[in-house]
Amino acid sequence: MSQFDPNLFKLAMRRAATAVSVVTTDGPGGRVGVTVSSFCTATADPPQMLACVGKSGPAAAAIRANRVFCVNVLDRVHRHVADSFAGRVERWRNDRFACDQWKTLATGAPVLDHGMIALDCTLIHETELSTHFVFIGHVESVAVNEGSPLLYADAHYRRMTERDQIAADDPAS
Repeated sequence: MSQFDPNLFKLAMRRAATAVSVVTTDGPGGRVGVTVSSFCTATADPPQMLACVGKSGPAAAAIRANRVFCVNVLDRVHRHVADSFAGRVERWRNDRFACDQWKTLATGAPVLDHGMIALDCTLIHETELSTHFVFIGHVESVAVNEGSPLLYADAHYRRMTERDQIAADDPAS
């Protein structure tokens, strides 16, 4: 049996393209957000989302205190939002929400105005897993806008183009 190579695992995960999102929260624990690439549907019925948030930053503690979060899936025009909430933009370091316009839905968690998708959740379960908290939320409200998702792969932002979209009746797909 071969030795497990953690660097090969990291390389493999870097190659998997994922939609970029900002997970936000607001309440007694503070108004905080963080750029993440690890989120997914937990169940469709009832509607539940799963988001992984690093436990070393302020977002995890705020979500735990506020008991609400919103997964804001970014459109390809929102790279500045991803960079702001990843801490890469100096001018927004003290107020990352100043990078764009925000509103709220059911829970009061910040929702990116004109974001591609917003999944507004009440926290129902959390699990500490190594360097992250895995948060599961019941989806209370959804907002959907037209657009194309901002993707992340191989340490770079990516975007789909029309020719990248494969038709359902394409025999090669």
